Amino acid sequence: MVFRGRVSRSCENCRAVKRRCDQQVPHCGQCRRMGEDCPGYRDEWELMFRNQTDMTIKRSKGKSTRRRAVVKTQQNNTNRPGHGLAPGVDELGVNYFLHNFVIGGKSPSHGYLNYIPAVYMADGEHPTLVSSMAAVGLVALARSTQQPELVQYARAKYSEAIGHVNHALASPTESVKDSTLMAVISLGVFELGFDVDLWVRHVQGAAALVVLRGKKQFTSKASILMFNQVRADMVIACLHTVQPFPPEIVELQQAATDHSDTSSAFWLLGVLAPRCANVFHRFTRNTGEIPWLELLEEATGVQDDIEHIASLLEVQAPYTTTYESTADPDRVYNGRVDVYASFWAIRVWNNMRNCQIIVSQIVCSLLTTALDTDLAPDLAPDLKAYCRAKLKETLQLLVKIGDDMLASIPQALGLTSGSNTISTQSKPQSSMNPSPLPSHTSLSAGLMLLWCLYTVGMSPVITSKARRWVIQRMTDIGKNAGISFALHLVKDLVRSDELLIDSP
Repeated sequence: MVFRGRVSRSCENCRAVKRRCDQQVPHCGQCRRMGEDCPGYRDEWELMFRNQTDMTIKRSKGKSTRRRAVVKTQQNNTNRPGHGLAPGVDELGVNYFLHNFVIGGKSPSHGYLNYIPAVYMADGEHPTLVSSMAAVGLVALARSTQQPELVQYARAKYSEAIGHVNHALASPTESVKDSTLMAVISLGVFELGFDVDLWVRHVQGAAALVVLRGKKQFTSKASILMFNQVRADMVIACLHTVQPFPPEIVELQQAATDHSDTSSAFWLLGVLAPRCANVFHRFTRNTGEIPWLELLEEATGVQDDIEHIASLLEVQAPYTTTYESTADPDRVYNGRVDVYASFWAIRVWNNMRNCQIIVSQIVCSLLTTALDTDLAPDLAPDLKAYCRAKLKETLQLLVKIGDDMLASIPQALGLTSGSNTISTQSKPQSSMNPSPLPSHTSLSAGLMLLWCLYTVGMSPVITSKARRWVIQRMTDIGKNAGISFALHLVKDLVRSDELLIDSP
């Protein structure tokens, strides 16, 4: 990425004829007066940076043979490459990182770590942050372009970044800087590509750093977003390890509330997600000391709060459902594509659906156990009727959530060219433009969808056909986005359905 300097923010029509644009939204006044269809404005972040990733990748491939010779020479001299990497390789890694995690590649909006510019521009020369971005960018580039020789450079850069992080953590001043926390978050992406247990420990370390930063850390929008990221990662880590959510992070939420829009569905979902992790922990670890009715009441209470958040999202981040009867089934499941206004909207909706699936499965398990065991004869008729009705309702909800999540995948992965304009038409309409399946899956999209796909794929109500579709999408993410852990999750899905990926 190269800083562009001053560029025009006019709409495409006004730039083409070199007329003054009033930059009104959603459409400029000049276009309206001329009766023209306003194509809108360029992405603000694309105005900040000029993408040179494709050019640098091409240059990198052109020098691939020479780089292999360099790596071979280094291997003859030492067991691993030295920490002093060539500046060109470092720049390549940072470029690739910014393009995929900040700008978001070909995704409809910004990337997975879309708040980095606020930290990067303020403290961009900080070696801790720069080396972490280079390490993650290089390992992702190595996998997505099948250049394994770059992995050694990435590992060396990772070791260098870890050294910078440890040095920063030893300093009372450096340890609380946004750039240090941002570096730690970035390096978590590196570890997720190799080993989920290492990633979990890394997330636990990031959470400890957030606690160390204390209540005074919420001085900027970037600090709030980084806190949200660590909190979300910690929820996943707690679900994976079946551990309760750290109460220290919950306490920090109260301080962050004063600096956040507490009416937004995004913030409310962040507050609710730790409750889902705690309900899951109590349910999974329960050996009978917690009455099933108490757990059911807790889980259904969380369900009700999720429904409230869903109603807010319908207003704050609406989407439209489109259908394409002739769509490629490898792209679109059952011909349905839901079109969202942004990549961020897809992320929030699917995070909410993840919570819905987890809690709904708990509710179903509790109700099924109560109705199918010795407890059933002791249930009052009204309670038994409630349990049966609630079970039926929750199973139907699980089916709907699964369908909704699968319909969000094509746009998130860039497999279709969904419009960013939310339509209010009631009739189904097509958002499909035929194009070849991409050989490169956006890292941002891959990371965002990894746990969503896995959760819906493991749902007890999903059909074998849908699970096979999920398996293929996760395989694509693992191979094309360089997230090898996705392939380990695929094995779980295959075992759960006793399928081979290439089964008819």
